[in-house]
Amino acid sequence: MKYRLLFASTSALILSLNIFISPALSQTVLKCEQHQEIFTFQVANYPIQHQGGAILNLKVAYRMTPEAIAQNAYPDFVPIRKDIEKFFVNYPNESDFWEILNKKLVQIVLDKYPQMSSLSIEIGVMPTVQEPVHRSSIVQSTRPQRCPLNL
Repeated sequence: MKYRLLFASTSALILSLNIFISPALSQTVLKCEQHQEIFTFQVANYPIQHQGGAILNLKVAYRMTPEAIAQNAYPDFVPIRKDIEKFFVNYPNESDFWEILNKKLVQIVLDKYPQMSSLSIEIGVMPTVQEPVHRSSIVQSTRPQRCPLNL
């Protein structure tokens, strides 16, 4: 009984110390759970000359930073969509896997729009005669010390 009491007291002390030593970590988690604003849009039937040509269905979702929400600094989705189209038109390596292309796209969009704390892009590749299978690449990225998307 004496050892159980000592173990329980020690565990409570360690837990208490962790809460006081790292309050920023616990506050970050609480902020993430309290409020989130997510915006989504889709681009359907987008033709692209990648891997011999394909038709894509894109799903884009991003979570706003608390600072952007407080300042009403919401990005307009039209320039984001145009940036994505520009990326596809200027993409240099047509043989890259969809996952590589998507990873680079997510990084470029996050770099350009600091109002986003996290971003998810799903590239759905429609079936073709050569490859009669629907496939997709989903890349989700969250900035360091920011809240992830909770879709």
